[in-house]
Amino acid sequence: MRKLLLALPLALLAAACGGTDSGTGGGTTAAGQEPVVVRISDPGNSGFLAVAKKDGSLDAALAKVNAKVKWAGDFSVFAPAAQAINAGSLDIATGSITSGVTALAVKPSFKIFATVPPDLAGEGIVVKNGSPIKSVADLAGRSVAVGHGGTSEYLLLKALQTFNVPVEKVKRVYLLPPQTAPVFGSGEVDAWSTFSTFLIPAVTQLDARILADGEAIKSDNYVIYVAATKLLQEHPEVVKALFEFIKEGSAKEIADPAAYLNVFTQTGPQAVQGKQKDLVVDIQRKGKPPQAVTAAEIAKYQDVAKFFLDQKVLTAPLDVSQHVVDVTTLGNAAS
Repeated sequence: MRKLLLALPLALLAAACGGTDSGTGGGTTAAGQEPVVVRISDPGNSGFLAVAKKDGSLDAALAKVNAKVKWAGDFSVFAPAAQAINAGSLDIATGSITSGVTALAVKPSFKIFATVPPDLAGEGIVVKNGSPIKSVADLAGRSVAVGHGGTSEYLLLKALQTFNVPVEKVKRVYLLPPQTAPVFGSGEVDAWSTFSTFLIPAVTQLDARILADGEAIKSDNYVIYVAATKLLQEHPEVVKALFEFIKEGSAKEIADPAAYLNVFTQTGPQAVQGKQKDLVVDIQRKGKPPQAVTAAEIAKYQDVAKFFLDQKVLTAPLDVSQHVVDVTTLGNAAS
């Protein structure tokens, strides 16, 4: 899941199952079975997973299905997490459906098991406060920083479609996430199409304003939670238990976002303070907890896949329904 600065309920999850983890203690259960080790991206300093790391509540929940957590590396965007899953080093991750469809198009070894409605307040296109750009139509003849084939590019293309701006009139400048803030901050591009991991610091630290948010753009950029096929086949009960935990924890965080900020430290670069804190709390309160994927969400996913195909981001049709599981049935005898 995206880190707190995404203003989403969860930090990125990345899990790998099988064997024991000598670095986390543990041992066999009373039945003599080794617990499944679930590797989860370190949640950082904020969010309910940071609280779970501090108080051990996720370990307690997973223990009921003979599993335990190991806090691992950092995945703030979906593409590298998807690559890690495909390489067999991660089993659970989260991101956006816009990043998801591009990953699903390249022989994925994972399936979608949960989703969250689009973060309409925390994604969009930003420009500098002093910019003469006042509307999406004003982007014609301008340059916009985007990432290739994911949320960033989707938001720009969707905005141009929504506001009837010819795609060829806007220059897309493809940059990796770490490159974009300094390029935008120095004025080398006119606008930046992004999501809240980067949008919030842009607004609070780079003198930017939101030109059009996800609602104005009419974004269908759902958050997705994915699990490796191997984990789903071998330990579906672990995925289901994790789903129940993140659903409950996310709901609590949305109800009181400020209580989940600065879990380990109140100062330093990881701390959320001042205007940034106010914006994070405001966006967080508008969020919704994860839910099982239904036919309605699958239809929206398919719309995104078709949109990317029409925009030539994808090169072939994609049937997203083949990459979705019903989390409510996981672990059942018939599932």
